[in-house]
Amino acid sequence: MKLLRIALKDLRLILRDRWAAVSLLIVPIVIILVIAETQSGEGSSTILFPIVNEDEGPVANVLIRTLKEHLDVRVVDRETAESWVAKENRSPAMLVLPTGLSKRYLTERPSTIELFTDPAAWKALQAIRMALMLADREASSLGDPFAEELLDLKERSLTGTWLKFTSLEQNVPGFAMTFVLLSMIFGVAFGMRDEEAWGTSARLAVAPVRHATIVAGKLLARLIVGTVQLLLLLFFGHLVYGLALGNSALTLILAATVIVFAMTCFSLVIAAAASTREQVVPVSISAVFILAALGGCWWPFFEQPKWMQIVAQGAVTTWSMFTIHDVMLRDKTFLEILPKLAFLFAYGVVSFAVGLRLFRYSDT
Repeated sequence: MKLLRIALKDLRLILRDRWAAVSLLIVPIVIILVIAETQSGEGSSTILFPIVNEDEGPVANVLIRTLKEHLDVRVVDRETAESWVAKENRSPAMLVLPTGLSKRYLTERPSTIELFTDPAAWKALQAIRMALMLADREASSLGDPFAEELLDLKERSLTGTWLKFTSLEQNVPGFAMTFVLLSMIFGVAFGMRDEEAWGTSARLAVAPVRHATIVAGKLLARLIVGTVQLLLLLFFGHLVYGLALGNSALTLILAATVIVFAMTCFSLVIAAAASTREQVVPVSISAVFILAALGGCWWPFFEQPKWMQIVAQGAVTTWSMFTIHDVMLRDKTFLEILPKLAFLFAYGVVSFAVGLRLFRYSDT
């Protein structure tokens, strides 16, 4: 009987915070939906693939038509295609179909088609290579299907010296980012709520220091810890798995600092959303899982459906992964990643202002 009374008492305490109780069901459902949508197998059709058609003959048209069945093909000029791959990173590769391709192919003379790639998007490149194989097979029906190979595909990187990457270049930075975000959100949210139980918040309220200064000081400590954590995890990946770290250690350090700055400030918004200590766990876990999934921390960004890629543009993890890949895999300099760093810094400043305005200590 005493056992039941204790259990009923704890149940009343758990159900007292209705949002925390309901979130035990809502959070898993949301995460399952996000993961299921990403792994639905529809990702390849959303891969943007620019083609420069200098031939405009029947073979080129067949190749383009076949590729459109598997990829989001856009026939554009060379300058636009190079910009999408090398500067904007909107596409993992561009294809150039040279002048005279159809004429040489139909007379059984070999031709070379060039695939200019962004090897950092290695998983999307695999889908493109598979689509090119199917397109070549379709084009062979125009001539003798038993003839020798007439299309020679030559790959060149537009974004760095590396020509090939593996899943490690995706997984190590992605999981490192996930764990840093997890520690930031839990650390900030629990730290702010623990002050209520310790009575620290009441003493700070009457201290001759601005509230913004107090909060900024707390976040600065988390920023230092998170930056060191991220750099050590990336260095671990370099030592154990040979992970590329880019050409400049200073650029990597600056990028990691700005990334963690944005995450730390965003954590204050999550702390404000969790109005009680009981809500910290479900709110924090849901935020971390959803942001990690949308931002490309667990799988390549291009694998997601188009609508998820659009939604993910507002996630701090998306821009963090873009930035870290620019430094580590594309060998970009500080000036080249400066626009992304500026966006992340502005993201952090806005998050800090929003979190500072929304955060309130509970009355309990």
